[in-house]
Amino acid sequence: MQTDNIILISITKDELIDILREVVRQELNTKKDKELMSFKETCEFLRVSASWLNKQKSEDKIPYKKLGKRVFFFRKEIINALEDSKYSKLKDLRI
Repeated sequence: MQTDNIILISITKDELIDILREVVRQELNTKKDKELMSFKETCEFLRVSASWLNKQKSEDKIPYKKLGKRVFFFRKEIINALEDSKYSKLKDLRI
């Protein structure tokens, strides 16, 4: 029979957010994901709708590159834009 040990600790909301961000950053850095993402892959990565990403792209709030009619996003540029953003909706997506 497996028993789970529960450990309770007291931390602030900000400390928890910092811990979670660091874990996510470490996961992103260790994954062998593609550096260059398609529009669809970027929507999945950010967990946003295509219309939301399109709007951010058209307002130059999310960096992107065009090759012909195709649009691509660099993972690091997206992460940096989210971390540096002063726009509240983008702050909510910070990684």
